Amino acid sequence: MRKRIVLILIALFSVLGLCACSAKLNEDNPNSNFQDTYTSEAKTDDSSVSAPGVAALNVSIEEKRIIQDQSFNVELNDWGNVRFISYEPDTGIDFEDVSFFLMKDNNVIYSFPHYCENNSTENYVGLFDSVAAVDFRDVNNDNIKDVILIINYVTGAGPHGMIPRPRARIFLADKKEFYPATDLIDDITSNIEEKELTIAAIYEYLKNR
Repeated sequence: MRKRIVLILIALFSVLGLCACSAKLNEDNPNSNFQDTYTSEAKTDDSSVSAPGVAALNVSIEEKRIIQDQSFNVELNDWGNVRFISYEPDTGIDFEDVSFFLMKDNNVIYSFPHYCENNSTENYVGLFDSVAAVDFRDVNNDNIKDVILIINYVTGAGPHGMIPRPRARIFLADKKEFYPATDLIDDITSNIEEKELTIAAIYEYLKNR
């Protein structure tokens, strides 16, 4: 009788021990069953691994940093129906520039290449202020939609330092890649006055270039 009681107690302690270990594992990994950020969808095409602008694995974006009024659903070339995301800089990082992504089914599937080195505007035109306009048009006559943006910056210098100054940005499309059109951007900056810088003016200028 005493032996049976001892065996029952041993079995009971073993069960309690297993439960405690399971609870400990769940405490150590609290995020194992949920996800509160958007993440990137891995690409399986080996040729895309080193291509500029391809979203790295485990890219995540915060909902609160999405610029909602400058983010749009669009059918974009080989990407199909996607959401173009304008994404505010991290306020904790000095001179960080705005970023842009493509999303599909709540996954980041593409990260646009940065225009400034290290995505820093320190040696560019000042601090990011806002995205003023976004449009999707073919600007180089290859029948593929490109991306045209107008982005505002403030220099903080002089009596007009806090007045936003617009800058054009163009990403040329090539199948499933986009490339900053630095020559076109420089041309626009030199030939269109800031007060006249609109999407329509940019498109008209490039069409007649």
